[in-house]
Amino acid sequence: MPVNDTIYAYAVGRIRALETRLLDRSRFERMIDSSSAEDALKVLAETDYSGAVSELSDFHNFESVLTAELKNSFDTLIRICPRPELIKILILRYDVHNLKVLFKAKYLGIKSDLFIPIGSLDLEKLAYSAAEDDYRDLPVKLRRAAEKISEDFLMNRDPQAIDLILDRVLYEQLIAVARENGSAFLEGMFIRQIDLTNLRSLIRIKRMGLDREFIKKVLLPQGTLPIDRLTANLDEPLESLVSSLMMSDYADLIEEGVREWLEKGTASRLEKLSDDYITAYLKQGKWMPFGFEPLVGYLWAKEIEIKNIRLVLVGKINRLPAEAIRERIRDVYI
Repeated sequence: MPVNDTIYAYAVGRIRALETRLLDRSRFERMIDSSSAEDALKVLAETDYSGAVSELSDFHNFESVLTAELKNSFDTLIRICPRPELIKILILRYDVHNLKVLFKAKYLGIKSDLFIPIGSLDLEKLAYSAAEDDYRDLPVKLRRAAEKISEDFLMNRDPQAIDLILDRVLYEQLIAVARENGSAFLEGMFIRQIDLTNLRSLIRIKRMGLDREFIKKVLLPQGTLPIDRLTANLDEPLESLVSSLMMSDYADLIEEGVREWLEKGTASRLEKLSDDYITAYLKQGKWMPFGFEPLVGYLWAKEIEIKNIRLVLVGKINRLPAEAIRERIRDVYI
């Protein structure tokens, strides 16, 4: 049901203050131009990250700083938002991520430290559920997805089912909650994420030479790009995707992303452009005086900020040229 947006007045005021502390492009330029990861961290230490950076005993352990900052951002928004359940739905993808890690460790023997301790589900309880095939304590839709994965893997031994089943239930829930709460803006973000995910999946599958039946399993429903229209491109040259989507909202993004994929064989440009597309969409709600939109925008801005910090530091650790790092940096929200 639609809600009187004035209930967000206090939260939006807090967001305005928090936005002033986001890292701007010039700060990232200084980090990129620094001579090493240690020097890049010194630039970061001039910001709100200073306390956490000063406690690092080894710069290679920077992930702990980023995770803590992201968790603090979500915790803050949950406290100030008059409808915290809307913030919590944005956390669902971290629960889904952690379930993916657990299932892959269980079925594929892949030991991983890739857990993100930001989800609403306790990691120890989640690990117990996966280990014991006991999903009674999970939310209903996640429980059904987990049970389906267990059954599917016993029959088919297909590790791809883990991602396919969990991604589908994730976006089904995101869209449902947005509609239940009458948030066209939030629904618009999720639909765009589905479209962009489907486009990247289509290109990867074309490059891998997989068949039409597989792509039908992979593509997520509820996007604006019809699945039949996307699968029709599977047997055509990759360049044909550009012309078939010429009149869509994603025309420029696809043209540039596909061109680089063809030239360099990498999806990094398309992934950057996809993130930038969502940033541009969320900026439409940035200056709304009331409403949920500025809160969503800020959380996305924080996630992009953390992604950019990671890109710079990993690039520096691997001694990538400054220009190669710069090409991967996402547009900032401020």
